[in-house]
Amino acid sequence: MKWILGATQDIAVNENQLKARIGYIRQVTGADVSDWQKFQVKNRQFFCCVSKDNIEAVFITAHNCDVVLLFTLPHIYQSKIIVVNTCIWEKFTDKRLLLHLNRYNSNVALYFAKQDLSMDLNHIFRQTTTLHNIGQFGFQSSLSERELFMNRRKGLKEALNLSFNRVSLILLVGE
Repeated sequence: MKWILGATQDIAVNENQLKARIGYIRQVTGADVSDWQKFQVKNRQFFCCVSKDNIEAVFITAHNCDVVLLFTLPHIYQSKIIVVNTCIWEKFTDKRLLLHLNRYNSNVALYFAKQDLSMDLNHIFRQTTTLHNIGQFGFQSSLSERELFMNRRKGLKEALNLSFNRVSLILLVGE
């Protein structure tokens, strides 16, 4: 599984937090994990490591605009499973991204982090992941990341199903 982090100051905060994430990934996957490698897409910086768990998937923690940029890369959109640890921000962003992915890969399973409702600086309600709770793992984590850790003994695929929301193109009443 590939693990990608946006290299912005509020996500990949410092070297200690990057090391802590590697430890978290080892514990969640039960597999060896490569060191972080830096890469760039259209002047945006990212970090990537790989857990040697034989799961064809990508786990992205980045801002929404960076997720959209990453979804233009074949080695991302051709994955069987894509887990996005980011804010939905605007209604149906998750569904629009799945629709985009389906143009290239109709078999993709897209998961989004569980969302909190919060108000932005312009007093607009937004769905966000609100990374916090630095003490538990040594880096800022989302609710879904903490649930993934709690469910890790059930196997990584099952833990993802329990900890993240699978995105569907079907609109449900109340969405």
